[in-house]
Amino acid sequence: MSVEPVESVEPVEPVEPVEVVEPVEVDRKKHIAPGRHVPIPIVMRAKNDMPLIRKTLEMIRLQNTPYELIAFDNESQDGTRELLEQYAQRVYQVPAGTYIPGKVLNEAMQSVDPRAPFVVFLNSDCQPVDSYWLENLLKGFTDTKVGAVFGRQLPRPDCMPLFFKDTEETFGDGARQKYWKHCFSMASSAIRRSVWEELQFSETLQYSEDIDWTWRIRQKGWTVQYQEFSQVYHSHNYTRKQFAKRHRGEGKAEAEIFSWSRWERTFLRYSLLPFLRQIKSDVFYAVTHKSMRMLFSSPGFRFAQMTGRRKGFKEGIRNRKK
Repeated sequence: MSVEPVESVEPVEPVEPVEVVEPVEVDRKKHIAPGRHVPIPIVMRAKNDMPLIRKTLEMIRLQNTPYELIAFDNESQDGTRELLEQYAQRVYQVPAGTYIPGKVLNEAMQSVDPRAPFVVFLNSDCQPVDSYWLENLLKGFTDTKVGAVFGRQLPRPDCMPLFFKDTEETFGDGARQKYWKHCFSMASSAIRRSVWEELQFSETLQYSEDIDWTWRIRQKGWTVQYQEFSQVYHSHNYTRKQFAKRHRGEGKAEAEIFSWSRWERTFLRYSLLPFLRQIKSDVFYAVTHKSMRMLFSSPGFRFAQMTGRRKGFKEGIRNRKK
């Protein structure tokens, strides 16, 4: 993140505020394990995620911790909505063209049982590795100063080498995170409800609302905990155009979330030096892993990343001055 990139939602164009309709009445109480008065709420956001969501839902059902699944579906047309209705206790519909990440997250927090001390978030394409994903994630709250927890993301078997490397470097054993300004991902995470009651998610940001929220709670004395052994499969094989688009969104949000010195804003510091370090790292990785594909694809992808992020960063800086 300086600030290393973390997984973030895909950027969308500004839209009208979200309108969440009443949930579909679906009786799925059999999926809530007995013996606990208040099951842990798991909030899932989804849109056209077949077939990946099927395995995600199957693995949620195998968790050894009592839970309640609450889904927010953004007008899926591929069977995602119908599948959610088979697994979730409640399914809310987010009308097409109204999705704003922070708005939906705040609506989700308002929809869950207020007695639950923690609320878990899991992207619909994040497949838990085992039945201990939820238990290991919640172990991150053993310290009362922890306001948010996030788990490890593992590359899928079909992940391209460059994105495999990026995913492992961002998450892995967490060793690299201590050198970064901030690191968090909402894709597989949990937050302390009492912290959210004091500070809600931004409903103006179109990207990196998770980074913004966890950064702000850190400024108030809360900590963010990484749980290496709470694991999900989650990765994407982007085209160069998609990769540039993603980093443009993250760069824009990054500029608006954090404070930047004159030096940190320069092309040399923010863009060129990270680009050169990544190319050097990619070459070493490609050679040691004997990946000719990565060796030849890295310059093009890293250039798309650099230019996309720089463009978004400049947009965000201009917004700060308004």
